[in-house]
Amino acid sequence: MRWGDFWRGKRAPLAVAAGSLLVAVVGGCSLAGEISDARRIDASPLRVDGVVDRVVQVKYGAHVRVSYQAGGQWFVTEDLPVGHTAGLTDPVVGSAVCLEASAEHPGTVRLCGQRYPGGDNMIPTEGLVVLAGAAGALMAAGWIVAVTRQERRERERSMRGTP
Repeated sequence: MRWGDFWRGKRAPLAVAAGSLLVAVVGGCSLAGEISDARRIDASPLRVDGVVDRVVQVKYGAHVRVSYQAGGQWFVTEDLPVGHTAGLTDPVVGSAVCLEASAEHPGTVRLCGQRYPGGDNMIPTEGLVVLAGAAGALMAAGWIVAVTRQERRERERSMRGTP
C-alpha cells in the first residue's frame, strides 16, 4: 500500500476534524479567560467609575471605549458590552459607567451587575462554540474510522477473492 492510497477518502474528514478541534480549543481558551478574569474580580472587587470617551458607530451597534482610574493609574477598555446592559441605550461620549475592577489586577474590569467581563451572555455562547467544535471533531473522527474499516473489509475480500 502506498502512502497516498492510505489517505484517499480521509483528507476531507481530517480537515474537518482539525478545523473543528481548532474551533473547540479557541472557544475553550476564551471561555477559560472569561472565567479567570471573573474570579480575579470576585477575589478583590473594587468599584470604579468609568467614562465613555469614544463611540464608533458600526453596522450592528457601536464600539465603545471606556476610561477609568484604579489604584492611581488610568486604564482604557474597549471590550465591555456597554449599551443596553449598562443602562445606556445610546452611549455618548462623557456618559458615566459603573465598573468593577480587580484590586490586584486593575486592568481586569467588568460592568457592575455582570458576572463576567465579556458580558453574561458570552459564557453560554462560548460554551456552545466549544461543544460544537468538539462534536464536529468527534463526527469527523468517526467518519475516518468508518472509511478505514470499509477499506479494510474491501481489502480482505479482494485478498480472499470473494465479491
